[in-house]
Amino acid sequence: MQPLVSILIPAYKAQEWIVDTLRSALAQTWPRIEIIVVDDGSTDPTLAIARQFESESVRVISQKNQGAAAARNKALSLCHGDYIQSLDADDLLASDKIAKQMEVLAPGEAGHFSLHPGDASCTGPTGRSSFPLLCGVTCLQRSSCCASWNKRCSCKQRCGSSVAS
Repeated sequence: MQPLVSILIPAYKAQEWIVDTLRSALAQTWPRIEIIVVDDGSTDPTLAIARQFESESVRVISQKNQGAAAARNKALSLCHGDYIQSLDADDLLASDKIAKQMEVLAPGEAGHFSLHPGDASCTGPTGRSSFPLLCGVTCLQRSSCCASWNKRCSCKQRCGSSVAS
């Protein structure tokens, strides 16, 4: 069975963008995704708009306003994915973005690599380093480099080259 990818979307006052963001997440060609939207106490219709997309693969949660980091952490605590795709509420994903990144993972290596943005920074809640991140497109690095989410990792090679931790 193919790995599940969780797409985590923190949202605050995103009524102008949330529809397009969710459509881009739902349009992924990777067959196993779950989408978690955490509305961070928006005072505009963001929550109501996002709820229109609720389904078996889309969960929408509301919390009082605590900031983007708290919303991301809430989504992370609720997800079930083998991999994590972070997606801001005003961003879009190409329909094949996740599939292309998952293709980079060698057979038998699933669960051992993380795809990070250019500097491969690893930040997030303590204790969740077992979740490889699918964010950005430039760096492939073993997730064990981030024994603690409070440390930063750096890539010595880029663009699909595996880097031993």
